[in-house]
Amino acid sequence: MLRQLYILCGFICLGNSPVLSQSPSPSSYPATVSVHLDQRIGAISPYIYGQYLEHVQRDDQCIYPSLWDNQSPFADKSGLRRDVIAAARELGVPVVRWPGGCFADVYDWEDGIGPQSERPVRINKHWGGEEPNHFGTDEFLRWCQLVGTEAYINANLGTGTLDDCLNWLEYCNGNTSTPQGKRRKANGHSKPYDVAFWGIGNETFAKWEAGYMDAKTYAATLTEWAGAVRQQSPKTKIMAVGSMSADVPEWDRALLDQAGHLFDYLTFHAYGVCNGNRADYESVAFTPVYFEQRLRKMIAVLDEFAWKRTNQEPIRISMDEWNIRHHRDGGLTRKDPRTQQDAVFAAGVLNTMIRLSPRVGMANYVFLVNGNGVMLVNSNQVVKTPLFHLFKQYGEWMQGDALNATVNSPMIQPPTPSAHYPNYKFPADFKSPESPYLDVTAALKDRNTLAVAIVNRHGHSSANVELDLPKGFVPQTVWTLHHEDIFAANSFDAPDRVSPTVRQLNGNKWSSPPHSVSIILCKRSGGFF
Repeated sequence: MLRQLYILCGFICLGNSPVLSQSPSPSSYPATVSVHLDQRIGAISPYIYGQYLEHVQRDDQCIYPSLWDNQSPFADKSGLRRDVIAAARELGVPVVRWPGGCFADVYDWEDGIGPQSERPVRINKHWGGEEPNHFGTDEFLRWCQLVGTEAYINANLGTGTLDDCLNWLEYCNGNTSTPQGKRRKANGHSKPYDVAFWGIGNETFAKWEAGYMDAKTYAATLTEWAGAVRQQSPKTKIMAVGSMSADVPEWDRALLDQAGHLFDYLTFHAYGVCNGNRADYESVAFTPVYFEQRLRKMIAVLDEFAWKRTNQEPIRISMDEWNIRHHRDGGLTRKDPRTQQDAVFAAGVLNTMIRLSPRVGMANYVFLVNGNGVMLVNSNQVVKTPLFHLFKQYGEWMQGDALNATVNSPMIQPPTPSAHYPNYKFPADFKSPESPYLDVTAALKDRNTLAVAIVNRHGHSSANVELDLPKGFVPQTVWTLHHEDIFAANSFDAPDRVSPTVRQLNGNKWSSPPHSVSIILCKRSGGFF
């Protein structure tokens, strides 16, 4: 007997049946997906498909020579790699966070402006090694312009001062009558960059971070800095440091109580973990269930302080650091390729953010290039990982308004999530809820176009899916990302090993492969809502 999962207006409620459904057969299981046009959750922010850059260890090649390499035959006159820019344009990146991350809280922005030959080489005070400062503010913002993406700059709250922050903001957004605007013009950029997003600190709650503070101190500092940023650049959206995965609501409440009228986004960081053990597939595939519960915790805290936003837009969540970390031989490695399993995990996270629209207003996947990256880059090649295909398709089709979906599917009591790092101690209030094997979200892209994203989280069984769509909508095309091996990955030698397929659909029945991600594009055949 099947048990029904309802996802109503973004809240999960189980049906009344007291009995768990029987386990699916080894080969396939039945499922019904219904999409309700009259139950709109909210607008999907395109920024949830955002990316991230940070100056980490040079050996990980997340900046040099993947983005900037003046010796590359692909480089433009300023050293930016045109082949990587072209791939990022194809990906459709909506926003990029830079320069970190932990590096942001030790970075002096003035080291990275002016003539390349005059820039100092510094020690990377957080990650180690040397930082040549070739890829600085003008390079990053010009790169954003060439890619067609918004910039999110994270100010240095660790070793920097408020004056440093305001001078950097003025360099980016000030007109040429200002002192820093004149410097920008002298460096070849007379027009303001109009940076849209400005972060104040990174993981300031953590003892590993330069500028570590307790909640009371950060709340007071945030009030001062956010007030000054708002006064200088009123249109800039301000990001405040939320607690790690909403684990310390007292931190978030302190910020909201004192400075909730001054910032626009509260940040949230969460990571999955893969240790290379195939037996842990279900733990990885269902870890987004943990992400969703934690995001809902933060949303509940935000709701407590909604009254402070009178005549203002509600504060959104920015999950501005997330990915799935690979641990090998007892440690973190950024060199492990992105796999089919990673795509299943990432699609679950994207589905979570769509369900929580518009409360989750931004996210930044760590990293865009190399180091867990969406793109794999060496001196002469750009490889599109499975995550490249995933972000590209979600960004194109899963836009517009999120709609309520009803899923009738076998359920599972998920194992302990695989989150943050091995042997992570989960908050006492976390308990994995029963969850369907099939994870579904829906988006009304426009009046005549509906997309349904389906993640089959079962490791070895296909889902025989019957689609129940709003009147007038007909399934037309299905995009699927699948490989029989959960650890299949693309490489420089085999760049297309994991590639999506696209085929036409006839009728409303379709088989979803195991450990796969699919998006079904539906068109309205006629009539009116």
